[in-house]
Amino acid sequence: MICILSSKMTLYIKENSNIKTDDDLEKINYALQAVIGETFKTTVLISLFLILGKTNYLLFSMIILFTLRTFVGGYHCNTTLKCLLYSTILFLITSLIGPMLPVFNIMFYYTISALSILIVAIYAPFFNKKRPIKNKKRRWIMKLISIFATIFWLSILLLYIDSSTYLNCGFLTIILEVSQFLLTRKETNYEK
Repeated sequence: MICILSSKMTLYIKENSNIKTDDDLEKINYALQAVIGETFKTTVLISLFLILGKTNYLLFSMIILFTLRTFVGGYHCNTTLKCLLYSTILFLITSLIGPMLPVFNIMFYYTISALSILIVAIYAPFFNKKRPIKNKKRRWIMKLISIFATIFWLSILLLYIDSSTYLNCGFLTIILEVSQFLLTRKETNYEK
């Protein structure tokens, strides 16, 4: 359904604009699929978490994940429904299990932070085949931004979040995002 809708919108753009090259139209179609898919997924997730009464944790986890994922990248499912299922499981873990976890020793959080930064420094950026980074300078810049974004969120969590429920929700979000590198690194376009 999303592909059909984006194709119709792309055709409308083709017929009513100066954009005529297949490459540009393919990029527009991909962007439209991404926007429509993310809008659908976000609407379903917010509706589900409104029913569960955990919208605050969902939104907190989403803010962290979306700002990290923009630069760090991550695993991409090949269909919208798989993406919705994957996202639902991820956010159920961060928003339901995270707040139920006890407060851990501060060294645990520092160790997780150091490991997360190290993994991001080694493997980021992690992008799919449809959005490869071929330029080495751009890859290096994205790696630096990824490291900075990870350090930024870890600092916010460690220095400014007093609630153990939000602290664990945030850390679990970062752990799940970073663990994708270790679980799916064969699928990345990472080149040394």
